[in-house]
Order: sequence, then C-alpha cells, then structure tokens
Amino acid sequence: MSTRPIVIKIGGAAGVDLENVCADVVELIRRGERVVVVNGGSDAGERLLKALSLERPEVRTASGNVVRLTHADTLRVLTMAWVGDVNKRAVLALLARGVPAIGLCGADGRVLLARRRPPLKIRDGERTRIDREHLAGELTEVNTRLLGLLLDEGQVPVLCPPAVTADGTLVNVDADQAAAAVATALGARVLVMLSNVPGLMEDPKNPATLVRRSEDVEGCMGFAAGRMRYKLEAARRALAGGVSAVYVSASHAARPVFTALDEEAGTKFTLPEGKVTHAAS
Repeated sequence: MSTRPIVIKIGGAAGVDLENVCADVVELIRRGERVVVVNGGSDAGERLLKALSLERPEVRTASGNVVRLTHADTLRVLTMAWVGDVNKRAVLALLARGVPAIGLCGADGRVLLARRRPPLKIRDGERTRIDREHLAGELTEVNTRLLGLLLDEGQVPVLCPPAVTADGTLVNVDADQAAAAVATALGARVLVMLSNVPGLMEDPKNPATLVRRSEDVEGCMGFAAGRMRYKLEAARRALAGGVSAVYVSASHAARPVFTALDEEAGTKFTLPEGKVTHAAS
C-alpha cells in the first residue's frame, strides 16, 4: 500500500452529496489509505449571505475579468458557512462512521498560507476605481508537516478556505486550487474532485458528451464552462506538480470515489505519457 495520500475535494455547489462521499472516504481508510479531504461551500455561503441580506457584487476589472468582491463583512459570513457548517458536517459524517477526523480552515495551524492579491482596478462606467479592501489571496504554502503529523496519527484532515496571510489576515481562496495545492505539496497519488456534475462535457447541457479521459487539460479549456474551468485549472496545477491523475466526477453517483478511480464514471485527466512533471518536494 502506498503511503502517498489521496486528496478528495467535495464541491460546495447545490446538489453535492457530502454524506455519499464521506462513506467512500471511510472505506478508503479501512483499506489502509491515507486521505485528506478539502471541502468547498459556495452554496451554503450564498444562502447564508442572502439570509443576512448581504451580497458579493460582480465587477469587471480594468483587464476585463469579471470577479466577485469579497470584503471583511462578507468573508466573515462565508467563513461561518464554509467552516462552521460544511466543514463540520463533513467531520461529523466521518466521526459517525467511526473514522477520526479533524476539521481545519486555512488559518488553523497556518495550514493554508496565502499572499493577499493587490488592490483591484475596477471599471466604473468610463472611470477606473481602485478597491483596496478586496480580500482575495493566492496560495503560497501548505503546512505539510502538520498534515503529515495528523495523517500519522490516523486522522483524516478536512480542510477548507479561507486561507491566512503571513500577517494573520484571512483571505478568500478557491477551494479547487486549495485541493490542488494540498495534493501537490503532499505528493498525493491522485486528486479526486466531486461536484454536482458528471464530469467534463463537451456540451455542458448534454451528458452524452462526457469526456471520459484526456491528456490535454489545456485543450479541454475550450469547451469548459463556469466552475468547470476552475476545476480544469486545478487539475492542470496538480498534474504539473507531480500528481499522476485527477478525476472529476459526480458526488451523487453510487460509490462516487471508487467509480471515479475505476474510470466507470467521470473524467480522468493525466499528462501525455513520458511528459516530465515537477514532483512535490
């Protein structure tokens, strides 16, 4: 049995079956695997923001990108949802099945360290304004020593955003990118990303166009839409970092992790045979 862990990302969109995924995590642990879970929480976060009459406006940057702003008040609410709700539900689902698990956000033990993004230049009609309060970050480091100690103790670490900067500021980071960073830093064998869609489809509205395997993540970007682009970017990062395969599949499928690993469902991404990657140190 390889000591290299499996990293499993549980998506945060509506319709994701967290309990279903956790049942497979338990089976992996019983088979002697080392597993790290990363959870998202987009749907829970948006629902809580709405309940509190808050919103994250979309703006267009000076470079033409559309981003959603995250300020201190909204990040506090999102953290409540990601950490206090979704993360703890995943932990409890594992504990209820007899598997020891510990929930961590990026700030806990500085497990996810990030660099705060520079102020945003935003188009405001004919003018450009600068938003200096936007709390978004880029992951720079994963505390592999802490994760290694937890894994050695038989724990299943369950991680989620936000991350933390060197000066102790919480920043929003993409959970897919967090999963890729964790997989790369730990030298994971595989990264399994489970969401509310069956995988990458050439036509997002037609499940019959599911791509079963690809050695060309970049080429697949041409027909990836919405959140799938984030997943492909995370897959690209993980593969470049030495992870041998990335699986993108549906959380509600029967035995979702195993059917993905057995290539019975979802999309498997690898690098072309013989392609050199940079393994995690």
